[in-house]
Amino acid sequence: MNVRVGRHEHPRPKPAGEQSDPTVPGRHRHSNTVRDVGSATAELAVCLPALVLLLATGLMALTAMRTQIECVDVAREAARSAARGDPVAPGRPGASVSVTTDGDVVRATVVVRFSPGGGLPGFDITATSVAAAEPT
Repeated sequence: MNVRVGRHEHPRPKPAGEQSDPTVPGRHRHSNTVRDVGSATAELAVCLPALVLLLATGLMALTAMRTQIECVDVAREAARSAARGDPVAPGRPGASVSVTTDGDVVRATVVVRFSPGGGLPGFDITATSVAAAEPT
C-alpha cells in the first residue's frame, strides 16, 4: 500500500521482519530501466578527460612553484656571494644570473625559462635578492 504525500506516492514503511518481494511491482527499491543501462559509463567517459586535465594543470602549477622557489634560493646565494666578493656561479641549469652593485647594495636577479610541455607556451620565472655588500 502506498501513501500519497502531495503529488507523489511513497511506499509505506514495512513492518520489521517483512522482506521485499521483487515479483510485486513497486515492492523492491532498485529498479533499473532500459534507459539507465550504461549511463555510468557515459558519465565516466565525459568526466574522465576533465579530471585528467585538472590533474595535469595542478602538476604543472606545482612544478612552476618549485621552480620559483629554486630561483629564490639561487638569487639569495648569488647575492650573498657577490656581497662577500666571491665569484657567482649559476646554481641551476638554464638559469641566467645577473648581479648589479649600487653603492653598498648588491642585487642578484635570476631568470629561468619554464616550459610546461604539451605544446603550451613557456614563460619566464624571475627572482631577485638583495644583500648588503661586506666591507673589504
